[in-house]
Amino acid sequence: MATRAVPHAFFAWTWSPVLAGVFASLVVQILLTMLGFGIGLLAIDTPTAASAPASAGWPAFVWWAVSGIIAAFIGGAIAAANSPDQSGLGRVGHALGAWAVATVIVVAAAAMIPASAASIAGNLAGPSYAANARVAYYSNNPANPTRETVGSTTRPATPAQMEEARKHLAYAMLASFCALLLGAGAAYAAGMATTARTVEDAARPVT
Repeated sequence: MATRAVPHAFFAWTWSPVLAGVFASLVVQILLTMLGFGIGLLAIDTPTAASAPASAGWPAFVWWAVSGIIAAFIGGAIAAANSPDQSGLGRVGHALGAWAVATVIVVAAAAMIPASAASIAGNLAGPSYAANARVAYYSNNPANPTRETVGSTTRPATPAQMEEARKHLAYAMLASFCALLLGAGAAYAAGMATTARTVEDAARPVT
């Protein structure tokens, strides 16, 4: 009786292209974040009661979202070009793998660094990080959980401010979710559009 070989995977998988795409994506996003600091769209954010409802403005969010989409596309293109399986499924699989690993690394790095020191890591994680830091600031401060110090005076945070901070966190999380989905779409598009042959042709000198 003849036996039939069953493939063990949908496509040939290797971590080398994924890691190359992850590093490229992270470097691009770090550079764009630094540029955002330089041109004033991003700022080091300190959680206070007065600024809790407005922790991330729209310009900062748009810059973060566009930076993430560009980084995801570049990382996905590098992962796809180096994929050992140059079929559409193989390229897209490695591109989405690079996007997923880079996203987990950024979120984990931001979560492990205190809010007061996470100027770059926090901005890499997006506006939801700053909004979450404010809510945690009021919830986990054992000495003064709901008070804001301004100069030599101490002012309590009002219930309205606390509720506004929670609503802002919800909006920031929803917007970040949509932006990350757009980043996944950019990685998918990069995987579909980029092949090893395309890169070789682009790198070949014109004679």
